[in-house]
Amino acid sequence: MTPYRLVSVLSVAALALSLQVCGGGGSSSTDTGPTVPVPVPEPTPEPTPQADAPLSASCAALGQGVPEEEAVCTEGPPHFLDEMNQAIERVRSEHPGYFDGRNVLNVGGYYVEVIRNLDKMGLCADSDGGEVGVKKTDAYNDQFDILTGKDEYRTGENIYIGSCAPAIFPRGGRRPWPVPDHCSLPASDFVACGRPESRYYGHVEAAIDQMLSEHPELFDYSDINPGTDWPRITNPEAYQLAVVDILVEKGYCTIFDGEEITMKRTNDFSEHYDINVKDVYVRRGYGIYRGACYPSAF
Repeated sequence: MTPYRLVSVLSVAALALSLQVCGGGGSSSTDTGPTVPVPVPEPTPEPTPQADAPLSASCAALGQGVPEEEAVCTEGPPHFLDEMNQAIERVRSEHPGYFDGRNVLNVGGYYVEVIRNLDKMGLCADSDGGEVGVKKTDAYNDQFDILTGKDEYRTGENIYIGSCAPAIFPRGGRRPWPVPDHCSLPASDFVACGRPESRYYGHVEAAIDQMLSEHPELFDYSDINPGTDWPRITNPEAYQLAVVDILVEKGYCTIFDGEEITMKRTNDFSEHYDINVKDVYVRRGYGIYRGACYPSAF
């Protein structure tokens, strides 16, 4: 999942100071001294986005992992099984809204909070949305599988997959998307994605409504997607980019990667939307929401 304009201007009026000089000898006269202009400050530059604190400070203190083919991986015994089970139980306790029974409603949030809990224990952890690697040094790591294919959380001895020496994670460098110019947030890289309840869907639908109202030239109502009232888009790229501009005006950091619109207001997560059907018709309804990535995907 793939996974612009803030300007500040200062206007200051220059002031002139008159210096009064007094003469001696029983008489006085007033003389106008030289004009001293008050310096006009330069416009305050836009602050450079500062990198977020690492998701795992424990990982920041260690090195990168080696390619898996350069490591020796075995099936045991585990080094960090107890800590992993504790981390999962802590997420369940502190974030009950992430779960419905054993089903994980917020997959990205689940992975991120497990990693944070392990970090609090002094352990480095990372994931690509599948297995979770855990290490304390670069000498070796454990691999865990903490989610079923049905998005149910897993605990117990069977979550342990094996161990590798040297450690095979983190590898880094997954996301190619740069931060857009209009966004003051630093770059971010996601750990995992899922489809929790959307927080931004209403604003995206409102942006589509605005486009349909203000730019009828971008739509052909003589050609409607069968079974809907969604018109053909005459210029899909212009349509997508115009929706991005509307969302930027609403205060979102937003990009269009050629397929989906990705938006964020913090680096905690990003939401992803597909607002057309095969680059032919407008797409409406909650189906435009494709999911969320934690942390943000750009």
